[in-house]
Amino acid sequence: MIRDVEEFVKFLDGLRKRTMQYVKVVPNSILEWKPAEDKFSTGDLLRHLGSSQLMFLNVFEHGKWIYPGHESSKGENIEEIVHYLEACHARLMEGLLTLGNELLAKKVPALHGHEVSSWRIMMALAEHEMHHRGQLSTYLQMNGIEPPQIFGLKIEQVEKG
Repeated sequence: MIRDVEEFVKFLDGLRKRTMQYVKVVPNSILEWKPAEDKFSTGDLLRHLGSSQLMFLNVFEHGKWIYPGHESSKGENIEEIVHYLEACHARLMEGLLTLGNELLAKKVPALHGHEVSSWRIMMALAEHEMHHRGQLSTYLQMNGIEPPQIFGLKIEQVEKG
């Protein structure tokens, strides 16, 4: 359970900084690449990371699930996409801090319509980011790009016991 919005914002900010380490190694040459025809392209996936933060914020602020889309107009190259991601994240952080701890007592709709405590959706927001960061790691590796180490050592470097 989340007990303090300001602490959650700090956690979420660190989470996004680690995600951005992955984003910043994405070359423009793979933005249109996708693992299958019916899947996100790399660019779509990145724009989705920004748009989904706005979607979650809308639930907290207005109680409605509205997805702003992930079309290329939100960033056609990696520089524009990074700018979009940074703007979406700043808007989310500002919105959460404005809502403050009163948000934690609020009920909001889940995707299927029933109401849940807002902290559950806040946790889903974090889990969503981690899920797509893992997906981005796979996209990078499938394109011969080694994802950066965001926590220090690789598992192969950790002492075995």
